[in-house]
Amino acid sequence: MSLDSVSENITAVGETTTTFHAGSTPVWKRIGQDAAGANTSADALSVAGLDWRVKDRPIYTTINGTRQVIASHKAIVRQDTEDVLGVVGMRYRPVQNAEAFDWLDELLGQRMAAYETAGSVRKGALVWALVRLPSEMRIHGSDDVVRPYLLIVNSHDGSSALRVLTTAVRVVCSNALTFALRSAGDDALVTRHTRGVHDRLADAQEVLGVAINQQRQFELQMNALARCPLNSEEFGRYVDAVLQPESAEQGDSMEGSTAHQRIAANFDHEFQRLKGIEHTAWSAFNAVTQYVDWDRPSRGGTQVERDERRLSSTLVGQGAALKRKAWFSALELIGGN
Repeated sequence: MSLDSVSENITAVGETTTTFHAGSTPVWKRIGQDAAGANTSADALSVAGLDWRVKDRPIYTTINGTRQVIASHKAIVRQDTEDVLGVVGMRYRPVQNAEAFDWLDELLGQRMAAYETAGSVRKGALVWALVRLPSEMRIHGSDDVVRPYLLIVNSHDGSSALRVLTTAVRVVCSNALTFALRSAGDDALVTRHTRGVHDRLADAQEVLGVAINQQRQFELQMNALARCPLNSEEFGRYVDAVLQPESAEQGDSMEGSTAHQRIAANFDHEFQRLKGIEHTAWSAFNAVTQYVDWDRPSRGGTQVERDERRLSSTLVGQGAALKRKAWFSALELIGGN
C-alpha cells in the first residue's frame, strides 16, 4: 500500500499489591514520556530518554582462583549507565533503539503517523512506543470511539524480539484494546530490522497497509459485538471462558473469583453502559480490558515497580494474553466473525 493512498492525515499529534481504578492516568502515561511533538524518531527517543545504545560485554567466572570467560553467554550493557540489562546467548544481536524506530520516519514525514508516548521499563531492558495512526473507529449510533495505534516493543534482555503490533485505545476510558487477529505470538507486523532507506520505506508501507486492513476488520467486528446482547448467564459463561487456564499446568495462575467479581462490576460500569453497547459482547470484552489495565493486582515494593510490572504485563505479558483471550472468546459469541 502506498503512503499516498491514505486520505486522512494526522494533524495533532517489601512488596505490596495494589490495583488502580478507571479515572486515573493510564499506566503507559505514568511510565512513558509525552512524545507528541516529535517530528522524527530521533526527536522521540530524545524526549523519552531513549537516545542511548547498548553493547556486548563478556561474562566471567572464577574457578580455582582462575578467571575464565563464559563462552556460551554475554551481557547486554547500557552504555550511558553501565547497567546490565540482560544475559543472552552469543548469537544474540541487539537491536539499538534508533534502529528499532527509524523506519517510522517514513510514516511521520507523510503525516501518516505521530508519536504519542514512549518509554522503557527495568532500566531500559524493555523499550516501547505508542504511535497514533489516522482516523477513528466508532460503534454505529453511539459515542464509543476507538483510536488506532502502532505499538513498537523492543527488548535488550532477550525476552522479546523487535515487534510492531496494531493496538487501539478506547477514548472513553483509555483502555488499550487488541487487534490480535491470529494466535498468541503471531500478531506482529514486523519482526526484522533493515538498514537501507528503501528497506525502511518498504517496512513502513507494509506496516501501514496491514494496520489499516486490520483496523477495518476490527471496526466491523467491534460493531458486530455491540449488536450481540448478553444476559447475566451468558456474561458469566463468557468470563469463565476468559479466566479458565489453558492447561492444568496453569491452574495456579487462574485469576479466580476476585477477578470475576471485578470484571462483573466493570460490566455495569458507566463506561460499558454507553448508548448502543450496554450489556453486549462488546461491553463484556471491555469489562475485561478495564480489569487488565486498571484493576488487576500488580506487585512491587514501590509505585514505580508496580507500574512497570503492570505495563510489562499489558504490553507483552499475561495481561496482553488475557486481553487476547477475551477478544477471541468474544468473537466466538458472534460465530468467530
